[in-house]
Amino acid sequence: MWKNLKSYFIVEEEGKRGTASAAKKPTGKPGKRAPASPKAFPTAPASAPISMSGNVNDRFVKVLMEAMEAANLPGFDYLEYKKSLQNLKKMNFTDSIRYQTAFATAQSMGVTPQQLQDSAQHYLDTLSVEQKKFSKALAGQRSQQISDKEGQLKQIDEDIGRQEAKIKELQAQIEQAKKEQSKLRKTIKGSVDKLAKTQADFETTFNIITNGIEQDKVNMAEFLK
Repeated sequence: MWKNLKSYFIVEEEGKRGTASAAKKPTGKPGKRAPASPKAFPTAPASAPISMSGNVNDRFVKVLMEAMEAANLPGFDYLEYKKSLQNLKKMNFTDSIRYQTAFATAQSMGVTPQQLQDSAQHYLDTLSVEQKKFSKALAGQRSQQISDKEGQLKQIDEDIGRQEAKIKELQAQIEQAKKEQSKLRKTIKGSVDKLAKTQADFETTFNIITNGIEQDKVNMAEFLK
């Protein structure tokens, strides 16, 4: 069922797997070796925020669509109305006619425009809960995959600073520590990139779905009077 629900909000472009289009956003209201000095081993860049574009991810679509399915209100609500709107896309109707025609079915069941607006908001609230759950899970993964390793990296930086003040016989020990340092930096960088991509995919998926709902709310407010 979630795949059917997905088709109401996301239209995949032919020949471009992993890309999709949806309704426009509503216009109305609603390993280079470092120098020896300890100061040359900053830990911040390893976990600096990364700006990354995201794609629609079916894993996140499934989570969000299943959350909407679980929150499906009884009777004819926004989701049923959305299905009617999608079916009417095959007809050469204007948006105004399409929204009003789809509303005729809802009206015959005693559903009002305000009830459709309220149920649309209900699903936006449901998706917002999923967004908060995702952010919490991501923060946990960030702590597990990055913060702990940053602590190890900081300790190694301090060790290197002390070791380089010793006599030449400690040089071999210092070089070994630098190799471990480089390995940890690469591990952290890989984790940062992976989490940034995961977050970007989720936000892109979330925004496409919620923007579609917001546009429907704006159109319902305009056309269903």
